[in-house]
Amino acid sequence: MSRVEEMVLTEHYVDNPDEILFREDNLIIYMDGTVLSEESATDELIFKETIAKEDGGSTVILNDIYGHDYMVKVSNLSDYFDKDTAILKYRDLEDINESMRAVTTIIIASAFVLFIITTLFAFFLINRLTRPLINLKNAAFRTAKGDYNTLQVKSRDELGELTLAFNKMNDDIRHNVSEITHEKNLREQIFTYMNEGVLYFNRTAELIYSNHKGNEMHHIFQSTEAGSIRFNDAIKEVADKRESTIERVELQHRHFQLSYTPVKEGETVYGVILLIRDITEEVGAEKMRSEFIANVSHELKTPMVMLSGYSEALLDDIVTEPHEIKEMIGIIKDESDRMNTMVNELITIARMDSRSDFFDIVDNDFNLLLEKLKSRFRHEMNENGIKFSLNSMDGPLVFQFDYDKLSQVMTNLLDNAIRYTSMGDEINVDVSSSPHSVTIEIQDTGTGIKPEHQARIFERFYKVDESRTRGQHGTGLGLYIVKSIIERHKGTIELESRFGSGTTFRITLPKITGED
Repeated sequence: MSRVEEMVLTEHYVDNPDEILFREDNLIIYMDGTVLSEESATDELIFKETIAKEDGGSTVILNDIYGHDYMVKVSNLSDYFDKDTAILKYRDLEDINESMRAVTTIIIASAFVLFIITTLFAFFLINRLTRPLINLKNAAFRTAKGDYNTLQVKSRDELGELTLAFNKMNDDIRHNVSEITHEKNLREQIFTYMNEGVLYFNRTAELIYSNHKGNEMHHIFQSTEAGSIRFNDAIKEVADKRESTIERVELQHRHFQLSYTPVKEGETVYGVILLIRDITEEVGAEKMRSEFIANVSHELKTPMVMLSGYSEALLDDIVTEPHEIKEMIGIIKDESDRMNTMVNELITIARMDSRSDFFDIVDNDFNLLLEKLKSRFRHEMNENGIKFSLNSMDGPLVFQFDYDKLSQVMTNLLDNAIRYTSMGDEINVDVSSSPHSVTIEIQDTGTGIKPEHQARIFERFYKVDESRTRGQHGTGLGLYIVKSIIERHKGTIELESRFGSGTTFRITLPKITGED
């Protein structure tokens, strides 16, 4: 366009322009309403459309001319000529549009390919970066549930170092949890097998922890409203005063010792630890010890008074008749024998309690022991008018027992039977055997034992109504010794009695036993 303008301005007239201009394609020269250049149908149509727009612009785009778009460049040269003069140069834009469409297609295709590539690359990067993080997250959740596992380290970058650190932390947690669990189980076992109840309360007397024994004792204290209030008040008082204390409580016929200790750090009290001991047996032992001393004192005092009194009477010649002197000497002899028997029984009990006595539990023939007992008691039975029978299996009855100790048991039981029977009564000893045990029944038809006495008949120094016995009174230690000897043989002894009808002692001994 610039070249055409230069040529037109150089010649300075357009009435007869150079043929070169007329050979220009797509060129329209206009002057004073007339087209000077060669005019085709396309030129004419474009000229009309351009003139019709009259928008004053130097460039005009014409659409849909023969289905094509044209760009028209208008150069107004009226200022250089006396007439209206203009040069129009147009160009078909179809080739450009096709090129643009091709370029657009290439750009879109390239963009699509780049999108696919970048997406795949992004996925690759995301997978490479996030997969280890996801694995770490999942492993952390498994660790929180107690499933400790080791992750595989696939790189040496920051993620790999993070994985190594996580594995190290996981191992440390597993090791620490294992140690804590072991210590907890050990502590639980120790607390479980303790005879004392261990309980921990917060400041408001709310139970936080207790072992099995503690739960049992806590239930006892909470079973009554008064006991529960007293128990809770004591815990709160210890927490407030911050001082340890010990007290004894009797509840439901049981005795307990409660030891309160505040758990504190500095000036802060977190709770109270309570140790509860069931001291019922200890209290009973103390009571029994007191009763034992009192009974021994009483049992010894009576014969000692009699010995002293009769001895003084003899020394002071208060009694001079020979038969009276002989009677007093007999009483002194009987009381001396009674004291000797009681001392021997006390020594036996002391040895049994301390297990310092020796039991020679070996194979022995029990029928031989019965024959000796029958010979020993025959005269006394006949003298008192008591029918005595002994029934056992024929032949030897051999099993493991201490001959002397079991002879003492049978002697004590037969002595008791004689003491509580009268003339015309019967005493029967029946022995039966099974593959694993021997049962011995000593049955009499004597006075029997009242029901209120039967539960305590095997206690030390316990004696029933002595007015119903014949001869010398016992010390109340014989049946206790009997039961102790039977238990040392791992056997049992049972009592069946009906007051006024008689008594049966049933002993069961295992055939194979041994001393504890």
